Amino acid sequence: MFEGFKKNPYFKETLNFLVKKNLVSETYLVGGTVRDLLIGIPTKDIDLTLRGDTVTLAREFAKEVGGSFVLLDEFFSIARVVKDDVTIDFAEMRGNSIEEDLAERDFTINAIAYSLAKDELIDPFSGQKDIENRIIRMIKEKNLRDDPLRILRAYRFHATLKFEIEEGTRDALRKNASLMKVTAKERVKEELWRILSVKESFCTIKFLEEDEIFKALFKFSEIVPLKINLQAFKTVEEILNQIEDIFSLPIQKVIQKPYIEICLKFAAIFNFQAPELIKQLKPSKKEYKLTEELVKAGIRLRKIETLLDKVRFIRDFEHIIYPSLIYGLSQDPFKLSRIWFYRDIEDFYRKNYLKNKKKLPIIRGDDIISLGIQPSPLVGEILEKIEILTLAGKISKKEEAIEEIKKRYLSNISPP
Repeated sequence: MFEGFKKNPYFKETLNFLVKKNLVSETYLVGGTVRDLLIGIPTKDIDLTLRGDTVTLAREFAKEVGGSFVLLDEFFSIARVVKDDVTIDFAEMRGNSIEEDLAERDFTINAIAYSLAKDELIDPFSGQKDIENRIIRMIKEKNLRDDPLRILRAYRFHATLKFEIEEGTRDALRKNASLMKVTAKERVKEELWRILSVKESFCTIKFLEEDEIFKALFKFSEIVPLKINLQAFKTVEEILNQIEDIFSLPIQKVIQKPYIEICLKFAAIFNFQAPELIKQLKPSKKEYKLTEELVKAGIRLRKIETLLDKVRFIRDFEHIIYPSLIYGLSQDPFKLSRIWFYRDIEDFYRKNYLKNKKKLPIIRGDDIISLGIQPSPLVGEILEKIEILTLAGKISKKEEAIEEIKKRYLSNISPP
């Protein structure tokens, strides 16, 4: 596996640079790179630990290969070089040996090093055995306390690798979860988003709820306790995994950007509390707006009774129509047994609404004023009413719109 990785052109560039600097003897592949290679997951990214001024080295390497330099952690001397879509991380070795460095890491599966000089693995905590047994096991509890984000990272590996969390480790995660309250929310969001981006992460979300990790991550009112809707989350995943059977569209048409799926799942879990909770994670503007709109869409869906209600809903949420329908279905107490209601909305949208929308505008403000109605907010009200009737298929021509206006607004006024 490492022989194949050595053919990686980015690794060759890195190795040649280290040879020129006479640093190969004290440089090791570590972390996710080694773990993924041992698991058999394709990886292009390179994680290195070595002795020396890693920040300066990374700057020199970036300049030499035409990559971009990123300082990740000045205190621990960790820097990154990005070239194309590959990252090469340079980290200063902690302690007096590679074994001491590995002893400070989070889990045994991430505490394996590959010596570039000796072409051998260093595995003081039996990480290879845990990889074989698909187990996430902490090195020591102190390491979790030193960087509490590692607690959430354990669940991320549970989701992405489908490994089980060893019971003693899970106990330690629960015990120290409250320490995450002081962790930078941007870092928390990154880990949580990686969990939610996994196609099937229900079991991990269930663990997070059982271990009260969400309660440790978010501030919430004692008057309104945190409510977690696992069934809604499960419904969203079920829908996304069979989307073509439900809405006759490929997933790429329904979920056009990765953040849409993440926000949809987040909203499903926390429902009306989602906008306030996501705000605590310092989301992007589009992430916050989408989450807020999904919750509003869910409320509107529950109020649809007539054709015109349906049309207004589609008009107001057309830009997120499919995520809105999926979210609404996840919150519906009847879940998939009431799928006909959401299919009916989608069917009307595709077969009628989009065709009717092409007819707009049927009438303009000047046309309404010419009928004898004074310029006022009423003109806007009439235009909105005619638009809705057009989208509903009730009228399709200007003449029909004028007749509708006369009937509703001018019954006592003679036309000019």
